[in-house]
Amino acid sequence: MVLRSIPAHGLTLNEGPKVQARRILILEWIERFEYVFAFLSLLIYSDAVLIVIITGGASEGDGFNFLNANYTPVKLFYLANYFITLLLLAFRYKRTLYTLQSNPLFVAISLYIPLSVFWSYAPGDTFSAGIALTFSTLFGVYLASRFSLKQQVMILGYVLVTITVLSLLFAIILPKYGIMGGIHLGAWRGVFVHKNQAGKIMVMACAVQFMLFNYVKDRYHKWVFLVGIGLSFLMIIQTTSGGALINSVFVMVIVVLTRIFRAEPRKLLISVIFLAATAAFIAMAYNPLMSFTLRLIGKDPTLTGRTDIWEYILIKIGERPALGYGLAAFWRGVNGESVYIIERAGWEVPDSHHGFLDMTLQIGIIGSSMVCLALWQTLLRGIARIRLYGSWLSSWLAVYSLYIVIVNLSETSLLIQNNIFWILTASTSFTASVEAKYLVDINRFGLADKVKISEG
Repeated sequence: MVLRSIPAHGLTLNEGPKVQARRILILEWIERFEYVFAFLSLLIYSDAVLIVIITGGASEGDGFNFLNANYTPVKLFYLANYFITLLLLAFRYKRTLYTLQSNPLFVAISLYIPLSVFWSYAPGDTFSAGIALTFSTLFGVYLASRFSLKQQVMILGYVLVTITVLSLLFAIILPKYGIMGGIHLGAWRGVFVHKNQAGKIMVMACAVQFMLFNYVKDRYHKWVFLVGIGLSFLMIIQTTSGGALINSVFVMVIVVLTRIFRAEPRKLLISVIFLAATAAFIAMAYNPLMSFTLRLIGKDPTLTGRTDIWEYILIKIGERPALGYGLAAFWRGVNGESVYIIERAGWEVPDSHHGFLDMTLQIGIIGSSMVCLALWQTLLRGIARIRLYGSWLSSWLAVYSLYIVIVNLSETSLLIQNNIFWILTASTSFTASVEAKYLVDINRFGLADKVKISEG
């Protein structure tokens, strides 16, 4: 959906033809810059390319200390992104304010999380992480306010195609970087530091490219996304990540199932009941299903030790259930509260390998409930959008909401600053809310007959 209330070029009748032509040219260059900016930002925020090169192709278990690497290039990119994002949000301040007003829940989340510095077990870490997470959220706001949903998914699709192709090239031509050593010897990781990170991105790539394949009309783009789907599956297999393989099947099924919301009303109720029952079954039986399937394909049914540590994590959550330990304040190796988990697990656990447990450790049940409510809100609005437009791209809001839930049942991809998953969580939430507010405002002010509503 494209907001029509703000003129595309902001021209005034008092300007002469030469001034108008010059201004149009400048704005066209700004528009091109913004597409490139969004593309490169999502590429870097996915942690692709730069970090694996900076760390020299080091792998988990080969003795390399990742904390000692020089991440200055990445930090400079983040600072540049923060600055440009603020400039672009200010450039369209009216649209920015409209977008923020549409989603008071996510605004409250964005204010609440940095406030955890006041009860954090590591205030310094929480303060710096809070700033980074705030700017990550603002970049999500920028995407939602600047680009229509169609434009966002197209940009993301090309980012994921690029990552997939580069990952294969790294694995084949630059195996030092593209294939892991250490404890995961031989597993493909492409342009990422770890195979699990590659697996998560490839799962999302399958879903996005499948939607785009069904959406685009011309043959060239169909072939691009069809080849992208095949290469993404190849990467998932080569990562040897059983969880990613299973999640890719789940996500592709979700994309297809969201199409049932296009059904006529009398069939819709049956479809909703079926989908709700399926979702409830997956939520309750995810870990047993995952363990059973992993046994079938010869993988570790404990998800490489994940399930063994969850009981210890629940004990630590019970000590600070309401507010948590503060953003980025729990997992600090043997120097923080995480030492309790490490001593009992017998290995240096980096995180919970469960996004919702990690989120509760950091911001407690109060903050986690707010984030879960925002995801639920996006899902419902995404379903409404499918009913309104019926296109394949309309499924993205609902698909991403369910995807991020599934992935975080065995990995940690929520509440991470300077990371594509939190940015997409923010952008989908604000995109859904601003569209809902726009439709409400049109009806409220009696403009339904005067304003043309398009998907963008």
